[in-house]
Amino acid sequence: MAKKQTGKAVLSMKDLEKQMFADASDASARTAAIGGNTIGIRNSKFSYKNEVIGRTLEAVVVDHIFCNAYYDVKFKPDEPVPPACIAISVDGEDMAPLATSPKRQSDYCDGCPQNAWGTADVGNGKACAEQYKLAIIQPGQGEDYSTSDMAILTFPPTSRKNWTKYVKDIDDKLGRPPYGVITLFSFEQDAEWPILEPELAKKITSGKDLNNIVDRRKEARDLLVTPPDFSGFVPKRKAKKKASKKTASKKTAKKSAKKKTGSRKSKFTR
Repeated sequence: MAKKQTGKAVLSMKDLEKQMFADASDASARTAAIGGNTIGIRNSKFSYKNEVIGRTLEAVVVDHIFCNAYYDVKFKPDEPVPPACIAISVDGEDMAPLATSPKRQSDYCDGCPQNAWGTADVGNGKACAEQYKLAIIQPGQGEDYSTSDMAILTFPPTSRKNWTKYVKDIDDKLGRPPYGVITLFSFEQDAEWPILEPELAKKITSGKDLNNIVDRRKEARDLLVTPPDFSGFVPKRKAKKKASKKTASKKTAKKSAKKKTGSRKSKFTR
């Protein structure tokens, strides 16, 4: 029986185990098919609120969602911009761009030209980044899971398979979802770009901690599904046509040719 304490239901360890077992299957199924504070991963180092944390991070993943994000401008670290088109989904099924996306690329992600292999600016990847977004918490000194900051950690396309495998592994071995364990995040060594690697740090055995984490599941979901702030979006300017310059250069060449008849020079110069 659940006991009442300060207006909140406190679940017994037996009830918590049952709920986590069910949620583990749900989380595993979702990964088999991604506003708020963010954790940076530039240069294969974690950072939070402009402070470098290090190359490893231990935290509890309260929830995660699927997210497809398309940017129509190249990434500039010092000039962050919102995506031109974004889709958010809890289960990854029937993903479609948000109606509020500044430049929706398609009605659905499936079949979208930006979601095709070979459309990325570099390599054979997709122009639209398929990601997982994780809501994580990590108590600091004098805090517990009920009061610690909640932040978003994004698993980029190159790291997605690592998260998928990890969720399935802890489900198979422990019968637990990500919020039932502490996860150690690190980076693949010698990789050209940041590739996240999650691994099990330890199983959470405190009933108090588990209840505090469960109480924050709705907060995590609300944070993850909240659309980004599009106010900073600037429409990409179309490149100016150079035909006029070419036409002008041809006219100039014709005029000079008339003036310099009989004094031709080689077109090859040092």
